[in-house]
Amino acid sequence: MTKKTEIDQLKLLAKRFAHAERSNHRDALDAIAAELNFPHWKALTVKASQGWIPSEENLTKVDAFVREYFPSLGGKPQFIEQSMSRPIGEPIKVGKIDGHAYQVFEFSGDIRMEGDGWRILIGEADFSQPVVEIETTHKETSPAKNRGFVDKALEVAETQAVKARAGIASDWPRRSTKPNAKGEVVHPIHGDRAAEWFCLHCDGKMTGAQIAENLWHCPSCGASPLDIFTSPWWLEGSDVQPTAVEYAKDRKRPEPKVEVVDSRPTLRLDEQSISLLLRIALLEDANTPGERLGALLAEINVDDENDAWITFDEDLWPDDKDTGSAIAVADKLGVKLEFVMTCMTFPFTWPGLGHVTTSTREYVEMMLHAYEEHGVVLREGVDE
Repeated sequence: MTKKTEIDQLKLLAKRFAHAERSNHRDALDAIAAELNFPHWKALTVKASQGWIPSEENLTKVDAFVREYFPSLGGKPQFIEQSMSRPIGEPIKVGKIDGHAYQVFEFSGDIRMEGDGWRILIGEADFSQPVVEIETTHKETSPAKNRGFVDKALEVAETQAVKARAGIASDWPRRSTKPNAKGEVVHPIHGDRAAEWFCLHCDGKMTGAQIAENLWHCPSCGASPLDIFTSPWWLEGSDVQPTAVEYAKDRKRPEPKVEVVDSRPTLRLDEQSISLLLRIALLEDANTPGERLGALLAEINVDDENDAWITFDEDLWPDDKDTGSAIAVADKLGVKLEFVMTCMTFPFTWPGLGHVTTSTREYVEMMLHAYEEHGVVLREGVDE
């Protein structure tokens, strides 16, 4: 391999790096030079003019560096394919901060960094606000209470977020993240080209440079690329006008939002859940098709103090019927339970047939026979 070919290979890698990082080629060349311990690209070219040739080790090092940002380099699956196929429990990075272990996970461009009782969430958009969550069970002991620890953790998480964003950009056409001379950019999903874009979510109007800079998330409300269009077609016929998105050119990532959360599974013993559990118990107590209909049609009421009463149809639920399962469930739930009998509207004629057998199949067979002999059977969509 000649010196020119090797330098050209470095230039090609710089081009790929610029694509992923959404930067210009000059900055990418400087980044490549820095990987080889040169202060900038010009210094590298001066050294090359004096006879220096990148070694195979140099080229391998730069190739590995660029692959961190351009995962599909060399024909490998695209970043999003790698992200979606990665097992949910497989971290992309592990380590320790001040003695506290952490793992970093990535899915579809979003970053989740977590340790014992804390986590940091960073969305794929460049200027999405990081969220620091502290489990309520660790709120007094969590290292995430310390801002110094959080800053160190954010630095780790943001480094991975930068690589994830670069991976997404490497999947997209170069013109999706780098406006042309007219300020036009290409939508990364449906391919439309324009210099002005509109957000379906907040009616925001933005330039191609603004939307590309935030990885095609609305700079105003954070809506995803799926909500970004070349015209505000949804406002046609209304008096609403799109609002131009404005922000400081030197804006930075928002300060992290710190929340104390409780992600433990929570059982809410409210009217809905208590009623559902009691009805399941009634079905367990029911033996015949008629009793099962009685369990399904029974009215279950739960008051503000979680006391409950169940109203049965007297034709479906015998007055002396054993309700041991329902009573046991109510006892477990701490619910005072009462039973009431009344006459309801039975859905089928001859309710007594429901108590002749324990088989639903046999009950349906007897019921159909009775209707065919003494009444009429109408099948919806067939007899109408």
